[in-house]
Amino acid sequence: MKNRRQVFSRMAGLLSCAVLGVSAMMPAGKAASEPPIKVGVVLPLTSVLAAYGKPYLDAMQMVVDDANSKGGINGRQIELVVEDSQASNTVAINALNKVLQSNPVAVFGPALGTQILAMMPITEKEKVSLIGGPSTRRVSQQGAKFFFRNSPHDAIGKENTTRFLVDTLGKKKIGIMHVGNEWGYSGRDNVTDFLDKLYKLKPVSIASYQPTDKDLTAQILQMQRDGADAIVIQGHPVDEALAMRQTRQLGINVPIVGSGSLCFAYLRNLVDQADISGRYCEAPGAFPSLSANKDATKFAADYKAKTGFEPEIYTLQYYDSMGMLIEVMRKYGVDRDKIREGMSQLSYQGLAGTYKADSEGNLRHDSVIMEFMPDHSVKVVGEKRQS
Repeated sequence: MKNRRQVFSRMAGLLSCAVLGVSAMMPAGKAASEPPIKVGVVLPLTSVLAAYGKPYLDAMQMVVDDANSKGGINGRQIELVVEDSQASNTVAINALNKVLQSNPVAVFGPALGTQILAMMPITEKEKVSLIGGPSTRRVSQQGAKFFFRNSPHDAIGKENTTRFLVDTLGKKKIGIMHVGNEWGYSGRDNVTDFLDKLYKLKPVSIASYQPTDKDLTAQILQMQRDGADAIVIQGHPVDEALAMRQTRQLGINVPIVGSGSLCFAYLRNLVDQADISGRYCEAPGAFPSLSANKDATKFAADYKAKTGFEPEIYTLQYYDSMGMLIEVMRKYGVDRDKIREGMSQLSYQGLAGTYKADSEGNLRHDSVIMEFMPDHSVKVVGEKRQS
């Protein structure tokens, strides 16, 4: 009996040494499965604003899948924790609070100024980076230390639009139609400011509407009655598509420049070619499919194969900024303060261009004007590039 116990004791000792030897030879992080790195995503995935959500989520998931297939961050996989903000600030706040329960290292938010402004006090308190793409100018003027805008703000885009209308097209009687929210007010105010600052001009007509309006006839006829020789529209994809259709039906033939929402509406087949031929949209860059960057055109092809739609520049900016976050985590670490430091310091070359934070956390600083041509092509006719 004693001999048998000695044999078992020696066998246990050998097995213990073998296990210790295998553990010592395993790479760090492999001996025990490490938890995934969680990144929060709060976007409008349903409601009338869903166009500002699902496309961006699809693009970010493409980046994450690629990074995870290559080992993630030092062997740790990246996991997106997703909640729907719908078309409500209250829902957006509730969605953010749910995401924060998973202790994410950073959060991607919507390209909607009203929702970002509602979420920002919470992310500042939690000291977690909030990355989003609203163009509303005042979003990055709140003194936030943890906010990073992945798209140019309206002071960049609307200067380009104003110069294009006056200097290139020779128009001086500018009318402005805008949706009645922070996004629309930002477009209205920045065009008004640049008309005054650059040319000592004032808009000849300003008309607002609600995003759920089904008829913009009154606003359009006001533009005509007030003698506008060009119109700037700042709204959402569905209502800008409606404005294009009704201006054509009402025989309004003056130049019309839509916002980036019109670029989106065009690629999502929300507007007929006949309604936008000869008209313009303003955006942070040309459609990815038109890029001279082969990686950008490959992304466009891959994205279309995955979703059935061609991506616009805003979708590409969410793709790029997720890539930037991954690069920051690899170089600076996954601690929230380190991520903020990296997002503030890193100059990242994305497919859409360079991402480099200024003192307000604005990462992108370019703008283009594109014209919709009669042959269904799109042409860049005005540019403002980062100096």
